[in-house]
Amino acid sequence: MTVRVKTPSRLHFALIDLNGSLGRIDGSVGVALERPGFEIYLRKAEGVEVKGEGAGRFSDRIRRVIGRLRERFDIGGVEVEIKRHIPPHCGLGSGTQISLAVAYGAAALYGIDLSEEEAPLLVGRGGTSGIGVTAFHRGGFIIDGGHRFPDQKSSYLPSSASKDVPPPPVLLRTDFPEDWDILIVIPPGRHVSGEEEVRLFKRLCPIPACDVERLCRVILMEMLPALIERDLEKFGDAVNRVQEIGWKRIEVEVQDEVVRETMRFLRENGALGVGLSSWGPALYAFSENPEELLEKTEEFLGSSGGGGICLLSRADNRGAVVERVG
Repeated sequence: MTVRVKTPSRLHFALIDLNGSLGRIDGSVGVALERPGFEIYLRKAEGVEVKGEGAGRFSDRIRRVIGRLRERFDIGGVEVEIKRHIPPHCGLGSGTQISLAVAYGAAALYGIDLSEEEAPLLVGRGGTSGIGVTAFHRGGFIIDGGHRFPDQKSSYLPSSASKDVPPPPVLLRTDFPEDWDILIVIPPGRHVSGEEEVRLFKRLCPIPACDVERLCRVILMEMLPALIERDLEKFGDAVNRVQEIGWKRIEVEVQDEVVRETMRFLRENGALGVGLSSWGPALYAFSENPEELLEKTEEFLGSSGGGGICLLSRADNRGAVVERVG
């Protein structure tokens, strides 16, 4: 038997509340993307084997996930072949997508019914943001409500360091316009993760309540109405405003200057809204002429000497697909 899993990636627009004075922390807003994404094939094996595109980058994580499954359930070995992958540590959610893809793929391979509540806890995802978990399950535009503080989650830490914390409640999941092409740009910026990410959360939290209040107003009174009314210009304006507020402002400031230069270039060349996804360096841009902006950005990245990745994507409103193919 062979099981195939295809996943979206995700854009993480912002963490909403890293203040906590109302008794909740985190909270997130983001959207699932059609590409890049994972496509993996799983087969029964004697032990745990990982091969294919980017195998070396994801092998340790895959082995940990399968190890947890084998501790929890009576299953044998698994071979995982990666056909397509999401670049790791660039802000597109590769860790959550590969972890859930392997968990659900291996469960399907061995006839295990793995619930939406159990899977994230099993693989240790969703302890801060719920965008990646919901993107995997259902796709679309997502807002989650964070975690009760301090009884459910007692510290300001990223998902990778938030053990046994369940994913937050989903406040809104709605389809995102699939005719809004999204330009994805990954310049050669910093890859913030691991111990460095934990240190930044510990050092910079809590953030001022006034920043949280400003961000909530932009999300509720500009971003959401623009999405519902399909107003690309106002949605882009909301994205621009988010970059200047609260935790997102910190994420932008932590990035390399080349990332901020690329953001300025995009805005000066037709982008209605430009944002940093999570810590980056991945950027996203909305434009009325995305193909033209893509061409200009490819030239810009080439002329800068550092290179980078540039592609057009769109929202994924379906989520991951897990299927038996042989």
